Amino acid sequence: MSGRHGSSGVPKASMPRSVKVLVGVLSVVAVAGSAAFAVTFSNLGEDAPTVTPTAASSDCAQVDNLVVAVDPSIATGVEAVVSTIDPEKLGCASFTVVSQDSARTYGDLALGGSGPAIWLPDSSEWLDKATVAGRSVSKVSESVASTPVVTVSKFGETTGPASWLDVLAVPGLHIGDPLSSAVSSAPIVAAFAETQARSGDTASISAALVPVAQAQLGNVKEAGSTIRIEKVAADSGTAVTTEQTFVAYMAAHPDARLTAAVPTSGTVFMDYPMALTGDSTALPAAQVLADALTSDKGRTALSGLGFRAASNEPLPSGGVGMITPLVPSDPSVVTTALARYEILSRPSRALAVVDVSGSMDYMEGGVTRMAATAQAGDIAIRMFPANAQLGLWAFSIDLGDGSDYRELEPVARMDTPEGDADHRAKLLSHVDELPSLVGGGTGLYDSVLAAFRQIQSTYDPSSINSVILLTDGANDDPSGISREELLDTLARERDAARPVPIITIGVTGDADTEVLKQISAVTGGNSHFAPTPADIPKVFVGAISGRGN
Repeated sequence: MSGRHGSSGVPKASMPRSVKVLVGVLSVVAVAGSAAFAVTFSNLGEDAPTVTPTAASSDCAQVDNLVVAVDPSIATGVEAVVSTIDPEKLGCASFTVVSQDSARTYGDLALGGSGPAIWLPDSSEWLDKATVAGRSVSKVSESVASTPVVTVSKFGETTGPASWLDVLAVPGLHIGDPLSSAVSSAPIVAAFAETQARSGDTASISAALVPVAQAQLGNVKEAGSTIRIEKVAADSGTAVTTEQTFVAYMAAHPDARLTAAVPTSGTVFMDYPMALTGDSTALPAAQVLADALTSDKGRTALSGLGFRAASNEPLPSGGVGMITPLVPSDPSVVTTALARYEILSRPSRALAVVDVSGSMDYMEGGVTRMAATAQAGDIAIRMFPANAQLGLWAFSIDLGDGSDYRELEPVARMDTPEGDADHRAKLLSHVDELPSLVGGGTGLYDSVLAAFRQIQSTYDPSSINSVILLTDGANDDPSGISREELLDTLARERDAARPVPIITIGVTGDADTEVLKQISAVTGGNSHFAPTPADIPKVFVGAISGRGN
């Protein structure tokens, strides 16, 4: 393979330039800051550092403290620049800078959380996703800094990738998680941009993603860009990271024999936009922050940490030189590919909750609803791979133990040994027993909430966790919770860090399809409808195969 852009250069100085810049910036704070404002450090979330400059004006009866969520990769630089802002420019406002992963901030916003007043993610991709999710975000700055995505390998082991498709084909590629990191998804975006630019066939990219997705469990453990570089330094191979992370790593490890490169076609840039996530009241302060970050002093601080300016000019030393930005001509193709990637990369972990109320014995077209459901369950259970996890509950009013639901099989891997059989065989035997449980009314709401809580409380971050609910009726348990209580509780307990979509399947016109749609919508799932018993197998299997996507 050959690539035009590459570097193993390290700033030749006794003290890394990034450290010198920070020392200089903080010296300014120490000399000029004490009389004008206070700087306090605390920890939020996962030891996230914060900096809070307090407005100096004594005329302010109340200070409007604005939370600024900043991607961890640039947080140190933002904190240093914030510390130099003249409080008089902020009026009666102050900033609390919170270092928080861009995916986490996006998740909070997508689920309807209040979010920060100001957001500085590593990529505009997150702003686009938030907009698609129905959250209004407005850009204050298109970009306050930039850094290209690069590949890193040991010096002399490779001449650099010829294309991003070649990168995706590297055995054991240290890529991280493309579903939660814009840096990790960049090779996929770049591969599509390359192919679209020459009107090529994108099918080869989809094929290249299969082995990457199948290795995803290991990739998730390499979530940090620096961790991936460390893996290469210790074991060789190729890592996906950014120029800024590479330069910072080399500054701290000047003896490391590593090189960074990108294909001749170019690469994707992390562009660090700034946006408001709420109303425009924070705009004046946000503009002050954007101006500070793009000022000469701000640029000096960020450049010292290895960031390029928004215009993408090369770093003075240690980087990969002049690079062409790659942008897909049809972003929807990338979205589709990543959706498919998620299905390929994450095993299923689901709890199937099946209605066994008396109406499931109704017959239409020579088959009962329950018989068709059992047939669908048999097909679905057999198609799950060995690493999938599945559990089975039945529900109707008072199954004999005072509750509206009964666990027939707990959630476990299909290949888990259980006596003289395995979990799959046990599930199949319980599906055969479902017709014998039919009777009583539909205890829908209590069962839904209990199933949601069960999966959320035992959440597996390496899997797609979900509840799959099938019913032919409406809730008729007068002693249970109401629809409003159910929906409010689901909305309140929904967690961006542990998503549990409820996939609902309404059977025949007797199903309360509007309520089922509401249940799915509030948890991020999809709702499906089988108009006749004969449709149940196809709809049920299709819903499970899609896993809510």
